Amino acid sequence: MTEANLLWKRVPQHIKEENDEMQKLYLLTQCLHSNNLSNFFRHIHYEWSDDIKSVMDQLHRDTKKNALTLIGNAYTSIFEHNLSAIMNVPKDQLKEACTALEWDYECINQKAIVFPKRLPRTENIYTSSEYQLSKLTEFVSFLEN
Repeated sequence: MTEANLLWKRVPQHIKEENDEMQKLYLLTQCLHSNNLSNFFRHIHYEWSDDIKSVMDQLHRDTKKNALTLIGNAYTSIFEHNLSAIMNVPKDQLKEACTALEWDYECINQKAIVFPKRLPRTENIYTSSEYQLSKLTEFVSFLEN
């Protein structure tokens, strides 16, 4: 994360201002740094250039997987609308994802509640974030040079 911030400071100001993609990358870096997942998932939906599209798609998938793992480990229940806001997905897509993870749904007093189950942890999720940030740093470095 520190490398990404230092790299951002080295990028010339005119490149930062003229390139929307650079601004979005920095915004995503800030979201990851502050663990603001709802803003991250909102801002990652962008028409990325072909050079970075595959990296951003992978970042989105990995962050989504890590967020669901974190939610599965941290919550015994969560309102559907709260989970939908965190993940920035419509409720029907959220229901499909939760069904695929074998999470239970209940409707109590006209509010849907999701009952997450702990997912098996295959890797340290914090290492994964560092890896994702290093990929973003590599791309910004590529754009700089």
